[in-house]
Amino acid sequence: MRQHPSGIPSLDDLLSGGLTLGDNVVWIADQRRATHAACRAFLAAAPTGAQVRYVSFSTSSAIDDLPPGIDRVDVRLPADPTDAADLEALLTDDARAEGSHLVIDGLDDVLARWGAPETVAFYRRICPRLFDLGAIAYWTGSREMLSAPVIEGITRIAQCVFELRGDRLRIAKAEGRPSRIQGTLVEIATDADGTLRIVREHAVGRLGEGLRRIRRERNLTQSQLAAVARVTPAAISQAETGRRGLSLDTLIPLCEALGITLDDLMTGPGTVEHHLVRHDRQVTGSDAAPGDVVALFDDPSAGLRSYLVNLDADETGSPMFSHKGLEVILVADGLVLIDLGEQTPVMRAGDALMVSRVPIRGWTNLRREPARLFWLVSG
Repeated sequence: MRQHPSGIPSLDDLLSGGLTLGDNVVWIADQRRATHAACRAFLAAAPTGAQVRYVSFSTSSAIDDLPPGIDRVDVRLPADPTDAADLEALLTDDARAEGSHLVIDGLDDVLARWGAPETVAFYRRICPRLFDLGAIAYWTGSREMLSAPVIEGITRIAQCVFELRGDRLRIAKAEGRPSRIQGTLVEIATDADGTLRIVREHAVGRLGEGLRRIRRERNLTQSQLAAVARVTPAAISQAETGRRGLSLDTLIPLCEALGITLDDLMTGPGTVEHHLVRHDRQVTGSDAAPGDVVALFDDPSAGLRSYLVNLDADETGSPMFSHKGLEVILVADGLVLIDLGEQTPVMRAGDALMVSRVPIRGWTNLRREPARLFWLVSG
């Protein structure tokens, strides 16, 4: 899979190569302007000939010092979200070339103008369309504006979510990357020339991800886990978000009570409980050589049952039975959202998804044309 630079080389290394076509990257910071350095770096790193656009919904908080040659668009949001057709066309124009770089600066403004439900609905309409076009988009928002339900709704469909708290960057979501990346917490510095650079990783990031994983596996709330650990629910919440750690005097008794080791907690399976393989856009159409074979999941020892699923326009369906074990989704036609509960990856034709720890709950066709997918079940 061809990788594209984020503008921060050390972040590209952390992401195992950088960004991929179709990535929608949401940057959430304590304050909105804290994301501007990352946006500038991303726009400046666009390859020669790529279409590059910066869209702001508020001139008062927009980026002033854009790199030269950037197509800048300042947009006033309509009062009624049902009148946003022109705005959506601006962001998802089919004429935009694959690999275009787009910054959409202003989820805060959308929330202030339209409210929480419409903000999530707006993102859920635009994100899959940009993904399908093969654009790489940065979205910005701040914790001082975006509520937890809004962030959760956006995170469910975004490909990547990066959280900035002061000089710390947390990879809250990085779809299609190794599971060890999920939850990583690093320190980020700004050099004299404005270049962002990752300095070092913090162990509390792995701790936070481990606590979240254990809670989900044991079906515990933060309050219930706090009771087992004999700390406050706030302490568990802060540990899960990487704002603080927990002492060994707390962690050792907690692990003993849960019947796990410290190693299980810190290095156990990541919270990405599926294996998503993106179809390489670079070997499709005129670029594909006759006879090309792309291996997705090459395991001849697995016994599989297979089902063809046909979905009408905007149709939602579900498996005919719940399966515990290995499941694979292969999308033949269309743009499909797969419901895994907490995670909802969006897949296009040629993408593959392997699930082993959580059951597939359903699938939704995001287009107004029919979609086709194959559901493969082990055993």
